[in-house]
Amino acid sequence: MVTPLIYCKEAQCYYHINLKGPSPLPEPSLEIFRTFFVIIVDVGCIFTEGKVGAIMVFKVAVIGGGVVGITSAVVIAENLPDVEVTVISDKWSPDTTGDGSAGFWCPYLLGDVPPEVLREWCQISFQTFHDIYKSPLAVEYGVGLFSVYYLYSTPEEIPDYHDVYLHHRPLTKKELSLFPRRFQYGFFLTTFFAECSKFLPALMKRIQKKGGRIIEKKVESLSELAGKYDAVINCSGIGARTLVPDPEVIPVRGQVMRVHAPWIKHGVIADNDYYVLPNADEIILGGTHQEGDWNTQVDPVDRRNIWEGCVELLPCLKDATILRDWVGLRPYRSTPRIDREVLNTEKGEIKVIHNYGHGGCGVTLSWGCAHYVLRLLRETLEISSHL
Repeated sequence: MVTPLIYCKEAQCYYHINLKGPSPLPEPSLEIFRTFFVIIVDVGCIFTEGKVGAIMVFKVAVIGGGVVGITSAVVIAENLPDVEVTVISDKWSPDTTGDGSAGFWCPYLLGDVPPEVLREWCQISFQTFHDIYKSPLAVEYGVGLFSVYYLYSTPEEIPDYHDVYLHHRPLTKKELSLFPRRFQYGFFLTTFFAECSKFLPALMKRIQKKGGRIIEKKVESLSELAGKYDAVINCSGIGARTLVPDPEVIPVRGQVMRVHAPWIKHGVIADNDYYVLPNADEIILGGTHQEGDWNTQVDPVDRRNIWEGCVELLPCLKDATILRDWVGLRPYRSTPRIDREVLNTEKGEIKVIHNYGHGGCGVTLSWGCAHYVLRLLRETLEISSHL
């Protein structure tokens, strides 16, 4: 006995049928039914963008509308056709932490991660941005290529992942002469940036194209989702501190300025302190990294320090037009948490995959961590054998 799905082209309906033989029907009927006795056991209709749909077997919720949550949802939706993805968040672009950040690919403010794991995550993410940049979608996605002068006042070791960049080399004495004298060491590297105010909306379209749902709602407790989804992906960022709850998650406050200075073509980062980073349309001046600070208001002292520090690096910034200020809270954790957990709540069991605590590396590690989540989800739902 076989139980195939038959689809009709026009209405895109499917008929789940049992085929049995020989047929008990009279001889004249056999020609009509192609010698099979057809029993319709299920009827349904799935609407897609010009393609015949597939049955959604599992329901998965992704908590979080930031870059970590959205990339996780995209990877799941595009790799597991039998999973219906629902993204739940009370904040969407342009109000996420990533929207205010420089969004460039470079590991920064990251907790302890085994070198081999970090390298894998970095390579996957970098290659994904590389592929987007080479495609006609680069402008829509806000993905661009730029080079950065990384300056240090003391010697700095070459990072293990230096070869992941398109280009990474020590600065020459002639290059160092462009900057304040105290910076005697540094690297020149070429990397990608992703303007999240463009990047995230573009990715959300991909989720919806695969039948995904978007719900604007604040999840107060994971138990709310028990019995409604087969698995929950927790990408709640700083919210994980109270949602899980996880006291290891702490805010690292970041304040930046955005300016109009189209003559700036290369980025400059000094001692991981002040930085000048071009983006798709603007220049980001930063910044602060104040651990444990929950203040989301613009601090005038920080603003003055950022401006003066960046102008010292590049005096030509003095003529830049200041557009706006921004403050965000990076979700820092001693080690990013990406693992599985089964919670027993009053409302029932809930299978959770955590993906949070990326510090200042949300964009940098997004795709790599999303694929790791995909691996964990396949194990959780036990569907790897069907792929």
